[in-house]
Amino acid sequence: MQVNVTNDIRPPDKLLLALEGGRALLEYHATLAALPILRSAAQGDGHSVLIFPGLTASDASTLTLREFLRTQGYKAHEWGLGLNLGPREGILDACLDRVKKLRAESGRKVSLIGWSLGGIYAREMAKAVPDDV
Repeated sequence: MQVNVTNDIRPPDKLLLALEGGRALLEYHATLAALPILRSAAQGDGHSVLIFPGLTASDASTLTLREFLRTQGYKAHEWGLGLNLGPREGILDACLDRVKKLRAESGRKVSLIGWSLGGIYAREMAKAVPDDV
């Protein structure tokens, strides 16, 4: 299945990109403060969860989330496509292939989590293959 991407998307303003780094640092510290509450979250059932990073981020930015999900009993997976540099030729098709592969390997539906632009990817994957997510 081909996922269509419009080519008239402009990159974000450089100031907005710079602010993302500061926001990420604040979110990291907020996560540490919330750990006691997070540890009381319900246990997972072992199904796969695919995490999509935000714009200009990589799988390193989702490591804490993936580790948390694993401790809760999920099979958390990175997107595995390097830096998220926005929609470009083949990227959404590669994401779709990743979802289908995880579904085929486990035989179970895959949960999708996206951070910022990664959330848009997750939404598009869910629309493209609703029976797999």
